[in-house]
Amino acid sequence: MKARGYGEKKMDENMDAEIMEVLLQEARDAYEEEIVVELHSEDVDMIEENIGRIEGWIEGWKKDHPDGIDGGNEEEEDDE
Repeated sequence: MKARGYGEKKMDENMDAEIMEVLLQEARDAYEEEIVVELHSEDVDMIEENIGRIEGWIEGWKKDHPDGIDGGNEEEEDDE
């Protein structure tokens, strides 16, 4: 990319995009299709919308799992 005359900022942006694409593909490979959601954050409005979506997902999960992920079956640790 340096040979093409790209500046440092452009190279950083491209590297970030590559990393995000790899992470997205790994998530798609590891999880069911319906639970992997690609969120675009290209401007402040999109970021705020994404924050609202994520907060909604968290609240929905908490309502569906009032006892947490282990269902309240946490073993108590000995303090000895």
